[in-house]
Amino acid sequence: MHIDQLLMPDIRVAAIRRVGPYGPQIGESFTKIFNWACRQNLCNGSTLGIGAYYDCPSNTEPEKCRMDACITLPEGVDPVLEDGIEIRTLAGGICATCLCNVYNNDFCASWDSFSGLLIQRGAQLDLEKRPCLEIYYGPCADSSIFKKWVVDLVKPLKEYMD
Repeated sequence: MHIDQLLMPDIRVAAIRRVGPYGPQIGESFTKIFNWACRQNLCNGSTLGIGAYYDCPSNTEPEKCRMDACITLPEGVDPVLEDGIEIRTLAGGICATCLCNVYNNDFCASWDSFSGLLIQRGAQLDLEKRPCLEIYYGPCADSSIFKKWVVDLVKPLKEYMD
């Protein structure tokens, strides 16, 4: 597993907040945001889906875990919002990233491996101010013949690692 470090820009998104255990139910929020975005003619080759995760399930009760199902928005576009959809800015900054192939929706294994490597390298995370992200590339794994997600896992850092 290869880890990159980069200075991520602010990312303007449309988002739906979901509170509850992380898991398959998150897909419902992504379905809602993408259906809305398609009706608004916002889906194109540069639109990305992003999951923003604000709480670690190992130290937050599952019922209180917060996440946003997001899609990227171009600057200057102000779509008509529907109930539960908000325009937000995901704050940029120094991040550790890892491009992963996730098979059969096993995101936990990828996060565990990524987190373990960051601990080994002594990473100082900045989790109070910025969420962890999953940036999705390509089709949903459920519609892929390979049952594979291509995703960047992103953790915010306080400073660059050695």
